[in-house]
Formats: sequence, structure tokens, C-alpha cells
Amino acid sequence: MRFHHAKKLKGFLEANPTLEIRYLPAYSPDLNPVERVWWYMRKSITHNRYLSSIKERIAKSWQLMSTTLKPNETLKKLGF
Repeated sequence: MRFHHAKKLKGFLEANPTLEIRYLPAYSPDLNPVERVWWYMRKSITHNRYLSSIKERIAKSWQLMSTTLKPNETLKKLGF
């Protein structure tokens, strides 16, 4: 699905000429910063760790994501 090719978006971009959309290839995890976040999240929460329930996994995910509310060294390493 091509979300960013909508007619409404075209008008918005014309009204805001300082904005520019750069399209990524269909599969480009190295170019997509959120992929680094998912990698770090999986590495920190699930790799070589036993979680007894989905509730525990959700709690760990929220705990990790709460550390991203303020700029810190981990975010800098991930490219944010």
C-alpha cells in the first residue's frame, strides 16, 4: 500500500515547500531507524532470557521504552 502518495499529502507538501519526502526501498532495515530500536528491544528483553508470561514481556517492554522519554546515551548509540 502506498500511503505517502495520497492526493491530500501532495497538497500539503506544496503548501509546505520546506518539507521533502524521501522514499526508502521496500525493505531497507539499515536505513530505517526504528529497526535499530526493535533490534535493541529484542536483544534487551528476550535474547537469552526466560520470561514466564506475556504479561512479564509487556512489563519489560514498557520498562525499556520508558527509558526513551529523555535523551540518553542508549538513544544516541541507536542514532536518535
